[in-house]
Amino acid sequence: MNAAPPSSNSVHDGIYRRLLARIQRKYPTTTEDLDLGGVTLRFTRVADPNRVLDEVAAEEDRREKISPIRLPEPQHLPYWAELWESALGIAAVVTKMKFTPSTRVLDLGCGMGLAGAAAAAMGAEVMLVDLETPALLFAKLNCLPLRRRVRIRQLNWQADRLNEQFDLILGADILYDRKQWKFLDEFFKAHLAKEGSVLLGEPGRQSGDLFVPWIAQRGWNLREGSQLARPQGKAIRVFSLTRV
Repeated sequence: MNAAPPSSNSVHDGIYRRLLARIQRKYPTTTEDLDLGGVTLRFTRVADPNRVLDEVAAEEDRREKISPIRLPEPQHLPYWAELWESALGIAAVVTKMKFTPSTRVLDLGCGMGLAGAAAAAMGAEVMLVDLETPALLFAKLNCLPLRRRVRIRQLNWQADRLNEQFDLILGADILYDRKQWKFLDEFFKAHLAKEGSVLLGEPGRQSGDLFVPWIAQRGWNLREGSQLARPQGKAIRVFSLTRV
């Protein structure tokens, strides 16, 4: 579904239309207004995430048929293409928080940019990062009305480091793979300001249960709460981490 850009500014409209057209050359999109509890964001996402996953799987099959003997390569599954309940929940929590223009927020593994856009809409200075290029295109589109307070860049949290620290680090559904916890712990410690906090959304997986005692042994205080992802939807768990 094509949607009108969320601004009447002609320069803004032109950027919006060009970026949307670039995205739609590969991904059919849908745009909706998301009510996050007092703040409404216009959000564009992949219309059919399953189709994106099927295309990735088909490409992998094609490559194996062409070259059945080759070195294994990491497969980048398009988790970013889904608007996860955890992203909706974290965005709703963020809209209840108070920020100043000097508040520095990092949306880690930002996907299509919902949580970071919510923080920017509340007045924070936000950086959105993700490993996947298509995700960053959507994040840029969804943050376009807030671009004066937003930076977007590609980042691998296993290896990359930013030369700055943040008052709040957001992570929506980034705990599903236990192999990533070590890297996340190290990344949080390198980038969290002294009095800052990490806010993680987790949809109730067993991995989330295991994360609680694991992270407590690594110099973190953890508080757990919950947040409805949608008015009639399920509640996600919200983990708030601060340094011991």
